[in-house]
Amino acid sequence: MESRELLEKKQHGNAMRPFAKYGTVFDDNLTNYPMHWHEEMEVIRVQSGAGHVFIDGKKLDVKQGDIVVVNPYLLHSVSRADDGFMSIESVVFNLRMLESSIADACTVKYLAPLINRTHLCKSLISPDQPHYGVFNENMTTLLMSCNDRQEGYELAVKANLMWLFYHFYNKGLVRRKTMEDEEKYSGVLKTALDYIQKHVSEPLTVGDIAATCGYSETYMMKLFKKMTGSTCVEYVNAYRLNECAERLLTTREKILDIAYEYGFNNISYFNLQFKKVYGMTPKEYRAQKGK
Repeated sequence: MESRELLEKKQHGNAMRPFAKYGTVFDDNLTNYPMHWHEEMEVIRVQSGAGHVFIDGKKLDVKQGDIVVVNPYLLHSVSRADDGFMSIESVVFNLRMLESSIADACTVKYLAPLINRTHLCKSLISPDQPHYGVFNENMTTLLMSCNDRQEGYELAVKANLMWLFYHFYNKGLVRRKTMEDEEKYSGVLKTALDYIQKHVSEPLTVGDIAATCGYSETYMMKLFKKMTGSTCVEYVNAYRLNECAERLLTTREKILDIAYEYGFNNISYFNLQFKKVYGMTPKEYRAQKGK
């Protein structure tokens, strides 16, 4: 079962409109979106720049024009490449919005296997791949439909999503899930990430994380780097800073108290690390972003 600790808490849309469109810029202010999962499917198009998307332990190097599909319930994260820049637009939607109350062929043959996770859509479609043109055109109209708030725009969103899955099946870009998919993780990464999130305010070492997963430090470091693109230490630090940044904007707690709560016992070190990631001190960040 997926870890509840890593479930994204954000609600995507509502009961009447179970979809949401997002635009995200990854730069010095936001270097990455940490590992998480949600029951909805997500389709992403890289608008500019380059970066990395990790899906279920697989690293995808992405660039402008690439279309990424995150199948439901899979752990994933997004980050810029090195110290660069990347902007993306994405649509997150509940697959059940496309189901019919009548068990027709569309539901039984195509949607149900995706909802039940016995089928998986191809994760990456790049400009140099066959059929990219139809997917790119489809993404353009889908994103435009989400932006359109005129009467009937919900129909346009739904129609474009159905058209998207037509392309996936028609072009042979849907495969049956295998036992390899189920066993690839063996729960190791999720166990490690769970442990980090539950003990984020305590001193954390690679040894602690490795012991929790039942592996040596050396093996744990290699496995973690391969699956997330970060070392254990980098991930812990990034996660703590991300939590601190969120608290700076959503509470009026003292900066010192927030730093201590997330394991930064040296305020000078905290300020230095925060500025390295967000390009400004915690005080400046709160003043600028909290407006």
